[in-house]
Amino acid sequence: MEVSIIIAGLDNINGMKLPKVSQLGIVVPDICNAVRYYSKILNIQPWFRSKIASNNSVFKGESFSLELDIALAFSGGLEIELIRMLTDRECIYSDIMNNQGGGLHHIGTMVTGFDKKLEQLQKMGVGVIQSGIIKTVGGAVTKYAYLDTIATCGIISEIIESKLAGIPVFHNNFMMHVGRLTGDIDLIPS
Repeated sequence: MEVSIIIAGLDNINGMKLPKVSQLGIVVPDICNAVRYYSKILNIQPWFRSKIASNNSVFKGESFSLELDIALAFSGGLEIELIRMLTDRECIYSDIMNNQGGGLHHIGTMVTGFDKKLEQLQKMGVGVIQSGIIKTVGGAVTKYAYLDTIATCGIISEIIESKLAGIPVFHNNFMMHVGRLTGDIDLIPS
């Protein structure tokens, strides 16, 4: 299934085709409790924790370093991303934490050619709420952009591109185990 983003009033009525949705992002107040719940109640496991070295973000035009705890697991081919803010800084996650204590935050899709895709989306009139580059301790680099698709889709959309040694990689259980070998990921005991 492909996600089609169609913006009213633009000449390109077919919109832009992105790859299938591959991620659900959920903001949580406590990663450990959420991992236990998803493992025991929903049988989603194993869980992996990103070993983030830096997360340089831009939100509302302001650049800053954002501290997060991120856990990843897979249900079929769908990545479940749990996100916990480690600071009180206003960002893309703060509203959902402050207003409802967390919850379903975004749908994501893995892309290649991130910069070109983001430029195309912006030319189509799709706004970017927050973007950034996450680097892990083992050298993986992930570019991300949260798109303002709430009015159109009812939820924030995200495009994601991860590279390991400069080579695009897609998130899946196998790559998480590779990430453990490179020092980018830790396995979370369940």
